Amino acid sequence: MSYQGGPAPGNGFWTGHDPPDTINPQATRPQYLPNPQTPYPTPMHHPQLPNVQHQQSAPEYARRGYYTPPTIQPQALQSQYIQPSQLFQQPTAQPAQLNPLALGPKVAAPTTFKHSARMAPSPTDNQSDRSMLLLSLAEEYFDAAHQLAPSVSLAMTSNNVESYEHLIATGLGCLEAALKWGRLQPRQDANVRLRYASVLYEETENYMEAEVTLNRGIALCERNHYFDLKYSMQYLLAQIMSKKSPKASMKVLDGYIAEAEAYKHFSWVYALRFLRASYALESGNPTDNHVAIHNLQKISDLASMSKQNDRAIHLTASLMEAMVQLKSAGPDSVEHVQRAIAAARMHQLDVGRTIPQLNALSHIIDVMCSIRQRDFPQMYAKLKDLQGLMDSSIDDPAWSSDVIAIPINRTPSSSQTVSHETRSVLGIGPDGGDNLMMSFLQPRDVYAISYLLAGVVLLHRHPNEDKGFKFLQNGLGFLESDTKICKPRSGILPDLVSKQKWRGLVLCYFRLYLAFNASALSDWKNVKRNVDQVEATAKRFEITVEGPLKSLAKYLAGVYHQGSGDTETALKIFQDQTFELLQPKSNPSSSDQVERDLSLLATINSLWILQEPNRKNVDHNTALIAKLEPYCKRHPNKDIQIAFNIVLASVVTNPPLQHFAVRAHLGLAMEMVKTTANSQLTSILLSIMCSRFFVTTISDQAEKSAIAAARGALKNGNALWRSVADGLLAHNLELQGKSAEAQGALDRALKLARIALPDR
Repeated sequence: MSYQGGPAPGNGFWTGHDPPDTINPQATRPQYLPNPQTPYPTPMHHPQLPNVQHQQSAPEYARRGYYTPPTIQPQALQSQYIQPSQLFQQPTAQPAQLNPLALGPKVAAPTTFKHSARMAPSPTDNQSDRSMLLLSLAEEYFDAAHQLAPSVSLAMTSNNVESYEHLIATGLGCLEAALKWGRLQPRQDANVRLRYASVLYEETENYMEAEVTLNRGIALCERNHYFDLKYSMQYLLAQIMSKKSPKASMKVLDGYIAEAEAYKHFSWVYALRFLRASYALESGNPTDNHVAIHNLQKISDLASMSKQNDRAIHLTASLMEAMVQLKSAGPDSVEHVQRAIAAARMHQLDVGRTIPQLNALSHIIDVMCSIRQRDFPQMYAKLKDLQGLMDSSIDDPAWSSDVIAIPINRTPSSSQTVSHETRSVLGIGPDGGDNLMMSFLQPRDVYAISYLLAGVVLLHRHPNEDKGFKFLQNGLGFLESDTKICKPRSGILPDLVSKQKWRGLVLCYFRLYLAFNASALSDWKNVKRNVDQVEATAKRFEITVEGPLKSLAKYLAGVYHQGSGDTETALKIFQDQTFELLQPKSNPSSSDQVERDLSLLATINSLWILQEPNRKNVDHNTALIAKLEPYCKRHPNKDIQIAFNIVLASVVTNPPLQHFAVRAHLGLAMEMVKTTANSQLTSILLSIMCSRFFVTTISDQAEKSAIAAARGALKNGNALWRSVADGLLAHNLELQGKSAEAQGALDRALKLARIALPDR
């Protein structure tokens, strides 16, 4: 979850006007009723977070009785398009044509006049009527575009996108005409400016026009003391400025926060500080990360005050702080995450029950923290809790959309700063309190993430079992179905496209872990198929393959070639500049750590390939080990330490290691593997110990070592290492004169070798 705010208020009715009676309710967006009866409009958030769908209500700025055209179908758009300015070039309407009794529903004529004479409207009324018509037309065009958006997001052809953009441009033209030529009341003018700037921000890249519109609107609000609309405009202005200059946006946000704190408008302090923290996180700068944590802690402190006691806000801020700390790769990051989770748990029992999204987020962070700690008993227990929660939440009516309403205790100043027009950022809840609107994932998306986490956890412990594979496969199918089916809900096209890209990115990670699962079983065809699917998925969703995604895909491509016997291609991949070991950053993120770890693994793979007789170079081995040692010797990941100790014990160097040093490295690796419970490394370690110490020995201990290696490989399930272990057992049995048993072990080894290397 990332708080990035919402579309500017004004997506619904304009104050003081009811929807026309002549519009069919099915042809327009549902009327926005008071907060207790209907959901809030979806907050608009940054395009990087594709988890928003727009909820809008019918326009309210057409007076009752005036005709408003029905929703325009995209197919008929070209022939119906009218330039807004043309509406003012037409002849002046006759009084009978503009009379609401003539165009509206048939009702009895007023009895006030003796002769039922109809009075002609004044020029001012005509101008107002035209403004109302323009505003109503704008919303009809926007509604038609948003109804079209879901299907366009699944088929982004030039014709589809052009149809959508044409509708949006026409609606914007109507709003612009109303602002230029209409005579609007001050508050209505401010609402129209807010709506106009909001659509420019959501749908276009014309940020300069939006900024100018908002600056004029803010000045208008200050003159008329519209504090609620002023805060909404400032909020949107900060979002627009972040597109051009993130630093300037963060600076202006600091000023807005100081002003809101001075006037004790705490609801807006929360909203602005959450936005400030989100933008600080996006920069990726370590200094800005500290600023984000500072703002979140300020929110927690304010929410914990006895007068405020906003427990839900405190829970949200604590969870977001845990997410920030989880993204850090520092030595104390796990401790900070645990502290933030502990703070969140103070209110999880009472608040989490009413807000299932926050409850699910706390469980996901808890599982990820246990994965970082490599605490396997806790990992499985927390994973089970997460799965139970998601099973009960998938159909929870409280989680029916991607919007969270975080309750805030109402203060005396809230009546002036929070209103119906601010509901996309701050709304009014059923109990009369304020609600902070935040965007989140749909329950199906979170369900897919829980499947991915389950697959990752189970794959580490039991790669030969199909439990992890089933979770990954089911989660993949679950998510793929959502990317191919057009949902009926309307929305803003850029947001829907961003959501599709996010799902595409998650699909890529499902494919990568399925490839890891296949490689653990020496199923090289499926490894290649899944790696190829990553590239195809990225192309389909127009995802840039970079960062950890690029490193993981490239590393798996090297693993495929190495496992299938093409060591030449594998070596080229592992020695690519992608895996170059550079000087570590002073404050690395978790993404930086993933890329570095893959570089270490690629170097280790290269080192083992270089042990082939025609490639072996003892001096080069020594140089590579010296390059690896500073990173691997005290690496926080015990599995990488184990792999490095196996390399030290198995690779020949200059000068060669003494026998006791080899035994020490293998003993240390064996002690660590007991804590990590990595069955694959256990299998490799047992086979190398047998090969180093007992391959030429005739004794019961040598036979026990060979049997232990064979059993470890069988438990791991990797066909290649099972072949190696059975070959060692066959050799040991042959030395002891057990020819029949040796032949059986050799036959198994050859059969497994053909499975592991079918093309060899």
